[in-house]
Amino acid sequence: MSAQQSSGQGQRRITLWGLLGFFCTLLFLVWLLHWSEATHKVDRLLHDSWVRAYQREVPQDVVIAAIDSESLAELGRWPWSRDLQAQLFEQLKLLDVRAVVVDLLYVEPSDTVEDTRLAKAIGSHAVSILPVLTEGGRARIASESLPIPQITREVTDLGHIFLPIDDDGIVRRVFLKSGFTQAHWSALSMAALQALDEMPEEMPGKVTPDEGEVGQWVESHEIMIPFFGSTGAFNRVSAVDIIEGKVPKEVMSGKVVFIGMTTTGLGDVVPTPVSALDQPVPGVEIHANIFSALRDQSHVVKAHGYANLIVAIILLPLMLLVYSRTPPQWGFLAAVVGASVPVILSFVLYRYGRLWYAPLAASLPVFVSYLFWSWHRLAYVNRFLEREQAKIAPHIPRRDSQSNALLSSFFISASKHLPLQAWRFHSGTDVFAGGNGLPDKKVEGVEGMWKHQNGVYARTYPGIEPLYIELVIDDKSHGDAITRYVDTLARVRSRERASRLAGSIEKLQTNALQLSEQLDWLRSVKVFSETILDGSPTGFGVWNAAGECVRANPLIYSMVPNFSDKADFIDFLKAVGRQFDGDEDNERLQQLMLECVPWQVSYSHGDAELVVNFSAVGDTLAERLICASVLDVSEIRTAERARAEMVDYLSHDLRSPLISALALLENNNDSRIEQNIQHSLTMMDDLLHVARADSLTEARFTPLLFNDVIDNSLDQMLPQAKSRHIQFDLDMSDDDLWIEGDAPSLERAVSNILSNAIKYSPDDTSIKIRLYGVSGSAILIIDDEGVGIDPAMLGQLFARFKRDASTESEFKGIGLGLALVSRVVTLHGGQVVASNLPKGTRITLQLPLEKEEPAVE
Repeated sequence: MSAQQSSGQGQRRITLWGLLGFFCTLLFLVWLLHWSEATHKVDRLLHDSWVRAYQREVPQDVVIAAIDSESLAELGRWPWSRDLQAQLFEQLKLLDVRAVVVDLLYVEPSDTVEDTRLAKAIGSHAVSILPVLTEGGRARIASESLPIPQITREVTDLGHIFLPIDDDGIVRRVFLKSGFTQAHWSALSMAALQALDEMPEEMPGKVTPDEGEVGQWVESHEIMIPFFGSTGAFNRVSAVDIIEGKVPKEVMSGKVVFIGMTTTGLGDVVPTPVSALDQPVPGVEIHANIFSALRDQSHVVKAHGYANLIVAIILLPLMLLVYSRTPPQWGFLAAVVGASVPVILSFVLYRYGRLWYAPLAASLPVFVSYLFWSWHRLAYVNRFLEREQAKIAPHIPRRDSQSNALLSSFFISASKHLPLQAWRFHSGTDVFAGGNGLPDKKVEGVEGMWKHQNGVYARTYPGIEPLYIELVIDDKSHGDAITRYVDTLARVRSRERASRLAGSIEKLQTNALQLSEQLDWLRSVKVFSETILDGSPTGFGVWNAAGECVRANPLIYSMVPNFSDKADFIDFLKAVGRQFDGDEDNERLQQLMLECVPWQVSYSHGDAELVVNFSAVGDTLAERLICASVLDVSEIRTAERARAEMVDYLSHDLRSPLISALALLENNNDSRIEQNIQHSLTMMDDLLHVARADSLTEARFTPLLFNDVIDNSLDQMLPQAKSRHIQFDLDMSDDDLWIEGDAPSLERAVSNILSNAIKYSPDDTSIKIRLYGVSGSAILIIDDEGVGIDPAMLGQLFARFKRDASTESEFKGIGLGLALVSRVVTLHGGQVVASNLPKGTRITLQLPLEKEEPAVE
């Protein structure tokens, strides 16, 4: 597996399973908050806000007969006599009230006559509701106390007056049915509505089991009390005014009257959501609120416990979608809006649905989701930066950026090239300094900026080991430029890297800083490469594996006019004359793109002759780049044509007169003239063959049998060998040795080696010739028994016009024969070497065999 693949598999991306796990974690947090009631206190504050925000007009047919401070002042301390209380009910009867709901206890008997009068007075009303005293329960023996029998027989119904107080001391709710062992008592207000036949058919409230163990207090049908207003919101009439007959009949006629204590300290006066300025609400007024809410069905019930889970299931996926699709700067605002949705929903449900929904168990996880998501995004960015640094690091020169020696080296070099008079820096316990002009005592710098004091620039760089730098700059006009330059140094900024115990933010800053340094270096390399490309005498273009243009320098457009700006690779090929009429161009294109096989084409435009070289780099298609370099070879082609003309001139215009002169000398016995003419012809032939070898290209290569090349060369040289009585000792391989090459050039090269062997060998000797194949190469070894070669000349033997000085006078030549051999062998991808034998010389020639094509199945 490649490093890139491993790196790609190591990247922890956001997957569907990851999102599902994230979603389930948040749902678990919703359930945990709901189950632990961790948010109940704040939820209650929200509930109280909704109650205060939605106060309605108080019904006018509900009046409170208040036993208030004025009544107590006029009629005496409570409890009043039963006769006095009977007068209150008798007066209310005269005022023609519709019903009386009493929040006073009559569980203990008094004077029999007075009790009888009070019972008759209460019973005289069409509807009269009295409370039941409930005591005990839970840890104590439970008991229920009814009013005395005389009164109980006269009243319409009884009801409980139990108001549960939350753990913060506030009354917010009531159970419409309660009792010991069984929830058989209706709430006082509901009993009144039932007696008036105004109770809704379906009893509202959250239903719980209405039976329990003996003595256990059982509650059912819980509702939230939607208070109509603060203390005193309901119409009140003082009890003393009623008893003394001061209240007009029209004020009380047809009204439902609640009778109870309103004086603090004497009754059940408790705090409520609408209590203002520490003014609690009397119990009798709370019952009036309950009565009115039940009658107009404005009572509020609690939402189901799973409401938060339902809201979270709908809201959280939307939040995750928003986080993944919106820019990071909008994430926090989206989280605030998302966390506000359950709160707004709670108010809407309370206001219009008469439903109390505690929102924070869903709202808080929505906001926490932003924190989790931000943490995940931060961790992902950190991992991304670390991966990118790891990818770039192999291509960037390595050095220890925290080395004090390197930083010192920078200041030493800078002081030689910049107006830097003196410098000093402290790192841990180490101090480095240079130049003159700094005070002995360290000038304290500040973090985040340079301080200029008494000609000294000073700054502190925080880190695990803080770095303190002091500079004295000769030319103050360049002070800002030099200090900014120092700030950009990786050798300085790296000191601020976070420790292993640092948080994600610090690590992100450090990784971003390191990546910035690497990108700065890459940008400088890019600028350098672009400058080189733009100034290059070669047209240059780069395409990716899909054929899209990545980079092209301006020269390529001028050299290939038909190449349009940023055109695809196929269009560039057509611009340089490749028409793809046959299969050859398509095959070469596929080999280049997929197998990275180089390709060279020639192209002419006007008088310009161009050579276009194509190459591919990159191990995979994802990394592959196709590079094209366009060379103007017009001058080279002109020189080649001039050389060809010279070769033609040598081969025809000069050789023809010499050959004619030889013909005229057939009857002349002067051998010197003939030898000189033959020598001139030999030199011309050598020059001609070397010139032809220089113009040899791979385009002229064809498959050929090297064994035949040797046979043809031997046939050519056999007459010359026989004239000297020299024999050829052959050791030829029976294998066919196929190579790619130019047969005439190779035959000439082998003939030159054999000619030299014959020339430098004594008469009546032999030349050993061995040919065999080994390790993909054809090996030809020619040994003679000649004079050998001066060891000092072995390294220069194949250079042009180089001859062995020890034999130069005895053997004629100009030093081009072996130069031609070296040139031809090199063009064929082989090599030739010469060595001395104990007696004679060995020439070893090695050529690569033709690569076998894989068998096609």
